[in-house]
Amino acid sequence: MQPFISVIIPTYNSENFITKALESVSLQTYNNYEVIVSDDGSTDDTVGVVKSFFLKCPFKKKLLLIDKHEGPGAARNKGIKSASGDWISFLDSDDLWNHNKLESVVGYILKNDDIDLVCHSLVAIDGSKETLMNPSKYFNNKINPFLSMYRENCLYTSALTIKKDILYQAGLFDNILPSSQDYDLWLRLGMINKIKMGFIEDPLTTHINREGNISSNVETRLQCMLEISRRYYTELKKVSKVPIIEKTRFEGRIYSSVGLKLLRRKDITK
Repeated sequence: MQPFISVIIPTYNSENFITKALESVSLQTYNNYEVIVSDDGSTDDTVGVVKSFFLKCPFKKKLLLIDKHEGPGAARNKGIKSASGDWISFLDSDDLWNHNKLESVVGYILKNDDIDLVCHSLVAIDGSKETLMNPSKYFNNKINPFLSMYRENCLYTSALTIKKDILYQAGLFDNILPSSQDYDLWLRLGMINKIKMGFIEDPLTTHINREGNISSNVETRLQCMLEISRRYYTELKKVSKVPIIEKTRFEGRIYSSVGLKLLRRKDITK
């Protein structure tokens, strides 16, 4: 009765690092899964590299989706719609999984049969800096889950495994947002009645922040996060006694985070 996992990997101009991501999946100690690579209109040889890897890799079931460029949200959604599994695991094309990632996640699912999603820790690499990100420290299970995630994000895309029907219930990723589509979806997950979240403290993913990828574009992220702030203010008023203070803190964290990143890049004017 081991769950069948659909591994979804969105790609865009990833020819230089997609092989390592795929290798990290092929080395998993758990083997009841499929791999879906959803290419978002790459203009380099990403598709060719994936096809070459698929020819020689040991994956029992694999699928390559090739579409026009619409953004990572659309690429992930197309992967979800093509998935055969009841559970979805996401992996960004420049991230890496530990060999025991799926085995650890499935073990947690089997021990907690009422769980809707599970997220584990990861190691984030930004240049020479490495940071351990532990989502369990950021989730407050004593308050409304939406409010907890509004105050502090506790879900990371390449560390998340979630029931497919829960993703559909939340409405999938927003194709319109050019950045932060994942956080937008996490907030909607928090709005689902009695959603059950589980956390694994072991770091099972390495997240690599590359210059030029969507998470490194701080100005785009700023505008998208401000849009998210406006979008969910009505919901915030339902779950918070001081929504205007919560909103001010939320936007303050956004500006300070973006400001620090720009200072580190010595972009003093911005």
